[in-house]
Amino acid sequence: MRNVAVPAAALALAALPVATAGTAEAATELVYGSWPPAVTYQNRVVMPRIFKEIEAESKGEIKWRLVPGGQLAGPKETFQAVSDGVMQAGLGIIIYAPNLAPSLNAIYSYLVFEADAIQAGPAALETMTLDCPSCIAEFKKVNIVPLAGWTTAQYYLACRERYTKVEDLKGKRIRGMGGPAQLWELAGAVPVSSTLPESLTLLQRGGLDCMHTTYTWLQTFGYGDFGKNVLDFPLSLSGPAVGMLLNRDVWKKFTPAQKTLHLKKAALFSAAEAVGEFTVDNQANLEKVKKEKGVKVIPVEPQGFKDLVAKFEKVQRASIIAAAKKFGVAEPEKLLDAYNKNLQKWRRLTAGVGRDTEKLADLIWKEIYSKVDINKL
Repeated sequence: MRNVAVPAAALALAALPVATAGTAEAATELVYGSWPPAVTYQNRVVMPRIFKEIEAESKGEIKWRLVPGGQLAGPKETFQAVSDGVMQAGLGIIIYAPNLAPSLNAIYSYLVFEADAIQAGPAALETMTLDCPSCIAEFKKVNIVPLAGWTTAQYYLACRERYTKVEDLKGKRIRGMGGPAQLWELAGAVPVSSTLPESLTLLQRGGLDCMHTTYTWLQTFGYGDFGKNVLDFPLSLSGPAVGMLLNRDVWKKFTPAQKTLHLKKAALFSAAEAVGEFTVDNQANLEKVKKEKGVKVIPVEPQGFKDLVAKFEKVQRASIIAAAKKFGVAEPEKLLDAYNKNLQKWRRLTAGVGRDTEKLADLIWKEIYSKVDINKL
């Protein structure tokens, strides 16, 4: 992968020599380029903690520096930027580059309607990490190691106008990529393909009538400034986002202990996003935008939305399998079966977790990352 379009200033910022880990020069900074805004929970809370702990536990041999807000690469460009070593790691959402890892895209495209982030996040991560050899192989081809992962919280529609029925969505422009695009088509709406940062401008200017969003993004991405009518019906979650797309050349230079350290922090990273950003912060941000931005939660006629979801669930599996096979995925149905099995497993395992990040991180380590062969990842 070459030809990534990155501004010259960003290249200068990221162009730091990367020494072999474990040597006297290994304190050279590694750069994590994060395209979400600096105010997001990930950039504000999680990454600083993870990087501080890596530096301390590696005795200063590995230092990560966070560069947030898309200064180095946007959602689409991050894959090439990491692959080519423009930056050493970044956040990956595979729907922005589905051809690079079509197996993971099949998992990400599967919309889950009856789970929360604490249940679904580890299930999606386990599916990618342990049940999808083709996911790892596809990332190897583009010089990337995928570490950490989570799903969103349940999405809701945040609209410029007040809608209360599925029929109100007919002809409306709603942000939708992958599975959500088909959902909106079934509702008679017009799906619009846009990145999360791009969607704010579209919502502001009327290019979108509704944004398919978590509560927390109403604040952190600013959707609540223009989508002030939040329809009170959950409309799926998706994932996994890959928390650390790590340049494989850098990974190879890590010692076995340093690789294991990154796996342990990947478990913590995954848990902190599930509990912190997409559970605790998610609800807190809804209350914040209601109070500060005038966002209102709009009661809807639920039966129409239930019927829409039922109609979608009848067709989504076949649609994902067909699309994945066009990309060359050999047996995508096995990935979906594994994901559903893991959802059942993690609903059971997380029953007593509550909002305890450390407890969830321990479970993710035990059930997922302790089983990973660092020589095969």
